Amino acid sequence: MRQFRIFSKRIRIGTVICLVPLALLAQQKEVRVVKPYSPTLSGARKIELLPSMDEQIDFDVPDISYQLYPKRYESQFTLEPIKAARMVKMPLERLYKSQLTLGFGTCLSPLAELNINQLRSRSGTFGFYLRHHSMNGKVKLDNEMKAPAGFNENQLKVYGSRFLKNAAFEYGVGASYNSYVHYGVNPELDTVLAREDAIHPYFTAEGKLGLHSMHADSFHFNYDASLEYYYFAHRFDEAEHGAELSFDFDKKLRVVDIAGELGTTYLGHFPEWDTLVGNKTNFWFNPSVAKGSSQWRFVAGFNFYGEVTDGLFTPHFYPRALFQFHMVKEIIIPYFGVDGYLDNNSNRAIVKENPYVVPTLAVRPTNNKLIGYFGLKGNFSRAVAYNLKASYSIIDDAYFYVNDISNPLMNQFVVVYDDVTLGTLHGELAVRPSDDWKIILQGNYYSYMTMVNEDRPWNKPEFDISLQLRYNMGDKIILDAGIFTIGSRYYQNYDLAVEDTLPLTFDLNLGLEYRYSKLLSFWARFNNMAAQSYYLYNQYPSYRFQAMIGFSYAL
Repeated sequence: MRQFRIFSKRIRIGTVICLVPLALLAQQKEVRVVKPYSPTLSGARKIELLPSMDEQIDFDVPDISYQLYPKRYESQFTLEPIKAARMVKMPLERLYKSQLTLGFGTCLSPLAELNINQLRSRSGTFGFYLRHHSMNGKVKLDNEMKAPAGFNENQLKVYGSRFLKNAAFEYGVGASYNSYVHYGVNPELDTVLAREDAIHPYFTAEGKLGLHSMHADSFHFNYDASLEYYYFAHRFDEAEHGAELSFDFDKKLRVVDIAGELGTTYLGHFPEWDTLVGNKTNFWFNPSVAKGSSQWRFVAGFNFYGEVTDGLFTPHFYPRALFQFHMVKEIIIPYFGVDGYLDNNSNRAIVKENPYVVPTLAVRPTNNKLIGYFGLKGNFSRAVAYNLKASYSIIDDAYFYVNDISNPLMNQFVVVYDDVTLGTLHGELAVRPSDDWKIILQGNYYSYMTMVNEDRPWNKPEFDISLQLRYNMGDKIILDAGIFTIGSRYYQNYDLAVEDTLPLTFDLNLGLEYRYSKLLSFWARFNNMAAQSYYLYNQYPSYRFQAMIGFSYAL
């Protein structure tokens, strides 16, 4: 039996050995596919067997009882007491009661300034200001002769204010004594004037009272009222009395904002030295309404002026409107509008503009009949702001300075009048990359499109450009620089009976200040560093290079 099992096992092994080669040969046989293989699934029957809860199981719920034994957990952290916070006032910058500035420069030019001010007070302010500045050098004229030139300016002011519940009362009085040398004689004359013969002194006494509101918000009725008077005299002979009473107000309503300006001025010339213009009384009323939002603003109103000259009343009416909107918020803001006003042209204002006029010169009011303008303004960033503006003006009785030919010296100026249309382009760029730097670039271009009587706008520049730079180095060294350029100006050459031009004016100024301490600082100023003898007016060349050094001390 055992042998039979061994024999059967050997037969099975031999059979497997013989079939393996045949299987290997079968795997190498070529198979041809007649059509693509498409498998199919036979249907399956779903078993519909749902769970059920037919079986009932009975069980006993055990009765469990337990007790809680509270136990305190001892924390390893300890608390430290915190001191109560104390509100401390921000420290105020120390103020000094007074400051004295003294300096001296070329052309025998002393400078002295004294400021005295009350320190911080809840009741009001009080101040005193005294100043002297003069220049006494000589200037080379067109006739190759040197003439004594310069000026002498002295000023005194006392001012203050009192704080009321919702308003502030202001007051001030002052006086000045200024003299100017009319040195610009006719270059055809082989002579110069002595200083005592060419000097013209002017005395001014003035006073002012004012009251303006000080509300915490803008929805109250805000106002600003003032009363001013001045006495202006040449050698205490030809005098001008000027008085002005004004009242400005504004109020925010729910729908619109309202505002207005009204007042009156009086200009009297005593004794009767003015036989051309006479005493003048003007009054005005300029109401307006405004509506706007954070993206746009619209203002509409009118300006009404009444002019009374030697008993003759002349009314003037001017439209006033302004519309602006944000094309790109705070970056591009277009604006346009119309305006108009009346200039009084007081003798005091004319002498301040041109100190070489005939002392008894009276100028008619200038009627700015219509001023239309449009422009773009905005901020490229917090450090860069710009403003571009173009305007078109219709002006009656515009005045231009010409040499007085009634005087053979021709060293003084009178005015001629004309009705003109004036086009103006204005540009302004302010750059302040940090608190230490400040750069301002301004420029104007003037085009007198039409003139009725005169051929040229005498002594008016074609353009003017100014660049001012200020740098504060750690509040220790202060640098100020300025470049001023005035375009060519036409003037009448009566000797040749032709028109001529004053050359372009270029002026470079530099100022340096070293603050040794909060009390003491030293400074230096350099004017006309290009050393050009440019012309202020026809026949009036300026000083060349000027320098001044000095110090300031706070007491």
